[in-house]
Amino acid sequence: MKTYDGPVSDHFDGLRFYDPDGVPPKSLGEVLRWQFGGDRKRAAWPEWLPSPHADMPPPRVDGNKVRLSYVGHASWLIQTAGLNILVDPVWSMRASPFSFAGPKRHNEPGIAFDALPHIDAVLVSHGHYDHLDVATLSRLAEKFRRG
Repeated sequence: MKTYDGPVSDHFDGLRFYDPDGVPPKSLGEVLRWQFGGDRKRAAWPEWLPSPHADMPPPRVDGNKVRLSYVGHASWLIQTAGLNILVDPVWSMRASPFSFAGPKRHNEPGIAFDALPHIDAVLVSHGHYDHLDVATLSRLAEKFRRG
């Protein structure tokens, strides 16, 4: 069954995508052996690694200037034209609806939550937990609710 309709290219033969360097795709069995096999070498991942990228954004950026602050993963603070816009804000310890499961943060956000300037708008790109953190959105609503 053809699921993609596009032009033939250096990595698509009209039916399938493939590695142009000639490495064939792995079978399901090979992937499962790699993932769950005992011979898989895993690098030690640190429990916590302080971020060297802590930022203290100004209250506003006016005019036609733009200031971008990287918070982590997909989270950004965009400051321009007197507006502060948060994109995909995640300040929780896990990207999950549960506090005990899901991918765990291994360093602090690039901006401390308490150091955020007044937020005018929040943009959530899509509904995955690593972009749509309900706990963070609730904290933002409480902190920046207009009276």
